[in-house]
Amino acid sequence: MAEIKIPTSFNIDLEFESADIMKRFIAWLIDLAVRLCYFLMGYLVLTSFRMEYTDNLIIYMFLIVLPILFYFPIAEIAMGGQTPGKKVMHVKVVSMVGNRPSISQHLIRWIFRMVESPLLFYIFFIPVIIPIVAIMRTSYSQRLGDLIAGTIVISTKRKGSIEETIFRDMSNIGYQPQFPQIMKLSDRDMNKVKDLLDRALKARDEELAARVAFRVKEVLQIQTDMPHTSFLETVLNDYNYYTTKDN
Repeated sequence: MAEIKIPTSFNIDLEFESADIMKRFIAWLIDLAVRLCYFLMGYLVLTSFRMEYTDNLIIYMFLIVLPILFYFPIAEIAMGGQTPGKKVMHVKVVSMVGNRPSISQHLIRWIFRMVESPLLFYIFFIPVIIPIVAIMRTSYSQRLGDLIAGTIVISTKRKGSIEETIFRDMSNIGYQPQFPQIMKLSDRDMNKVKDLLDRALKARDEELAARVAFRVKEVLQIQTDMPHTSFLETVLNDYNYYTTKDN
């Protein structure tokens, strides 16, 4: 597996391992098996009620065809970037900044999946040729849908953890920042704040947290009665919000 380093707005590279091509292929086969099983079960159930395909086309479309057609976006959105096959093989889809892809990103991947693997390819059972070629030719092991959507497929057993940086995903929680002055600090400053806060929390050292909070307030000329650790957590969240809101 190739190592992927994604530069962030914090001047820190997030390190991932790209999902192995064979693992991705096996995951695709598992998902194909899941869809085939669903089709057979749905067909058997409907025919047991004497619903012939030609006479009940709309029912077959809604109960069988559409769920299979939208299998990938539905599964990946519901399972946080994974499908049953991806979960079994320990791979997942993430955005290029390491967080959970948006719904639009999942839909773009799905649309280009159909472009890469048209019905004719399924007839000859070679729907993975174009994606494999793209994966092998791109620096981040991306297929066409990933390139357009701004996503990558990684191994869930990552070498570097996003929790080890000051990065926090503030994109999906409607966060409201409190201290716009925080942008006067640098990435290096914020990493130091994060490191000291982690130490204070781990050692339950209120005095250390108080010293760090006092220094940040002094530099930024902030007046607040928030508890020291809560203030520092808010500072980190605000920095993430302002730094990533336009990404």
